[in-house]
Amino acid sequence: MKKVIYLFVLCMVLGLAGCGQSQENKESSTESTSVQVENKNVSDIVSNEHLTNNDTANFQMPEEGYYSNDFDEILNITKEDDGTYRIEYSVTHLLYVENAIGTYDSETGILSFSGKDDRGNDIKAEIENKGDHLEVTVTQSNYEDIIGTKQEFFQADE
Repeated sequence: MKKVIYLFVLCMVLGLAGCGQSQENKESSTESTSVQVENKNVSDIVSNEHLTNNDTANFQMPEEGYYSNDFDEILNITKEDDGTYRIEYSVTHLLYVENAIGTYDSETGILSFSGKDDRGNDIKAEIENKGDHLEVTVTQSNYEDIIGTKQEFFQADE
């Protein structure tokens, strides 16, 4: 739906860009303007969606270390020699994950991990660096109530 609105706005801008110019100037100006406006709008669309979804224009890799929050939940990230990440993660009174394997995608800025919780159930989640904290979003779990849950973790002393 957003893309349809953006395309509509783009068409309106292109249609209004040449108003009040001679036909010769209008053609060359519209051509030039359409390229500039089209490129600007496409990058603005991508940038605005990116900022909305990620709250940052430049991705920051989640740093290795120990993180926690006010609910005594933990997130521990350790980079392995093979380039993957070992993740320790908990949701208070619900599950604990040890030795989950994660990979970082520099194009999305997401460190995705998967593993088994303490009861042997599969879990998948994504870690995103939000600047002053890390945000974990559960994407798969046997506990359907926590799918989509977002938790904030702050760097802590071990």
